[in-house]
Amino acid sequence: MPITTSQVVFLEGGAVAIEDVEIPDPAPNQILVRSTRSLISAGTELNILELAESERGEPGYSMVGEVAAVGGAIAGYAEGDRVLTYLKHQGAGLVTVDPDLPDEATYAGHIPDDVSDEDASFVVLGDVALHGVRRARPGLGDSVAVFGQGGLGQMVTQFARMAGAYPVIAVDLLDERLELARWSGATHTVNAQREDAVAAVQDITGGGARVVFMVTRTPKILPDCMKAAAGGTVSMTGSPPGTVEIGLQVELLRKELSIIGTYQSMYPREPYHMFQWTRAANRQYILDSMARGEFRVDRLISHREPYTNAADLYDMIRRGPDGWLSIILQWDQA
Repeated sequence: MPITTSQVVFLEGGAVAIEDVEIPDPAPNQILVRSTRSLISAGTELNILELAESERGEPGYSMVGEVAAVGGAIAGYAEGDRVLTYLKHQGAGLVTVDPDLPDEATYAGHIPDDVSDEDASFVVLGDVALHGVRRARPGLGDSVAVFGQGGLGQMVTQFARMAGAYPVIAVDLLDERLELARWSGATHTVNAQREDAVAAVQDITGGGARVVFMVTRTPKILPDCMKAAAGGTVSMTGSPPGTVEIGLQVELLRKELSIIGTYQSMYPREPYHMFQWTRAANRQYILDSMARGEFRVDRLISHREPYTNAADLYDMIRRGPDGWLSIILQWDQA
């Protein structure tokens, strides 16, 4: 029988609402997943929320739940399995298990017993952070600066340190986020509200960082990231909308600087000899690292709240970064 569940939606005009949505019975190649937790991806979802001023939006892409029904003889899935999906912020949904569909439509990754639902909800966003670090390729002893210490920036900081980078410099405007960055692996912190971040990075590194990550929605940060780099690479790992003016001669050309973007949607799903780290492989690595206790996200959670409080939570996000970091929506405790 079809079921009716709840979904967080952005209405035209920018209002946040909870609506009922009907979920049909699973087809033979589908599994029905009932949500327990979902993670708000603040940067991407704030972009969607701003677009909702002119068009309706459906946020979310990191939902954890339990398999409630299997439509047919789908190998590897059984009722009660805990899985990570790309479903939106909703109480239940269908995942189509089909290798010919895009990754977002068909992914349902099994969660190890040693990983909680809350921690697993970070893995899709963690894949973004890990992919950004893989693309920028910091290695043993490479100096790194991470501009922006929200949830995504904290994970970039942690992966850079795990890769052997030193020093790893966390840059942000908020002391509480910089304090947490130390827990995430930062060896140095810079409060850009109180000091010149570019000068501070140059001083710590003796001229500039080899790899600089821009993990912020603010386009105007890019020129500072370029100035803080000593050649090498600037990686745009956040989700900045809009445009910005950059310096070409001194900041880019003379440093032979590489500016790279990170966006995985067009990446192949299956590995081959020149490309092993698919999105699914990255996600599995993160889950396994969590199970081993090597990669941690528990202290990144500032709010655990029932999904019925979504409107208040998004209002808080819209007001700015103070007072929150990573937000978990609870679907089994409304």
